[in-house]
Amino acid sequence: MGHTLSDTIDAHAPLKIVSLRPENLAAIDFRVMKVFPAFNIIETGFRDGTFGPNTTIVETSSGTMALGLAIVCMQFSLKLHIFGDRAIEPPLKRTLEELGAEVHLVEATASDANVQQLRKRALLDFMGRTGATWSRQYDNLGNQLSYARPAEEAIRHFGKIDVLVATVGSGGSSCGLARYCRAFFPEMKLIGIDTFGSVLFGQRARRRDLRGLGNSILPGNLFHEDFDEIHWLGANEAYQAAHRLHRETSLRRGPTSGAAYLVAKWYAERFTKSKVLAVFPDDSNRYEHNVYDPTWMYANGYQAALAATEPVLVRHPLHADIGWCRFNWRRRPLTEVMGDQPSPNRGIHN
Repeated sequence: MGHTLSDTIDAHAPLKIVSLRPENLAAIDFRVMKVFPAFNIIETGFRDGTFGPNTTIVETSSGTMALGLAIVCMQFSLKLHIFGDRAIEPPLKRTLEELGAEVHLVEATASDANVQQLRKRALLDFMGRTGATWSRQYDNLGNQLSYARPAEEAIRHFGKIDVLVATVGSGGSSCGLARYCRAFFPEMKLIGIDTFGSVLFGQRARRRDLRGLGNSILPGNLFHEDFDEIHWLGANEAYQAAHRLHRETSLRRGPTSGAAYLVAKWYAERFTKSKVLAVFPDDSNRYEHNVYDPTWMYANGYQAALAATEPVLVRHPLHADIGWCRFNWRRRPLTEVMGDQPSPNRGIHN
């Protein structure tokens, strides 16, 4: 095929380890993070016979996985169909199409609670009609395994990692990075970041304004037993955090990177002897006309004065419902956590 992992990664997904607080805070800063799992899934599929030169690949995605797959499939001359929603805005849609992908948008607003179910339904219908092959980012363990190289780079540049802070969508990057790092630092804490209305950590599916993390379906790549603590952030908190990241470090990144910065800095400032590593999965290209547009932010009610600046510790995932909340997950399976049903009176701690 004439392509290597290094060729693709070096061209499209360089990563840097950026110092954010000299004492104890740094970040893995990606350009197109999902090129890592996209390449690993496609390359592994060729090796095991799942994919061939005439295979048509399908995937459900609203952003970076779509772009990662488009880059990789273009290089391997594979047909790609992406099933997304209105979160794939015209500039990204044009980029995907220029790379050769066909983009199918389901008729639902980007924040509908069941949007990922609708995308999956459309994908399965297409597969039934065409015989296309699903790359299955949510369940394919090649997603997780692809993060060995970024983890190795982080350890080489940052040394010991006491706390890893990552946003969670498919579970691939958070669990993949954590599992490799824990081979060296088994006591390392993994802090996951979700958003309200996502089902990943026990909440009920509902409208989600913050995209790029969270999910309305449970992915097979999400191993709940890997996580020590979960934080939930609202859209305003993540948007304001992206601005804060830019002001304080000059790094102009998207809201998922802002969310990781907010939580990681909170940890680094309170646990000064712990070395904290954040994962920045996105740049600002998709957000210049909204999150970085003051007129759009004001019109949609996103104001710095309304954003939570400290997390509220809750006793159960169903108690997390606004602003910024955190919960001690303690490396337990989802069934065990949710089996501990919330008491009638919602209790919180500062």
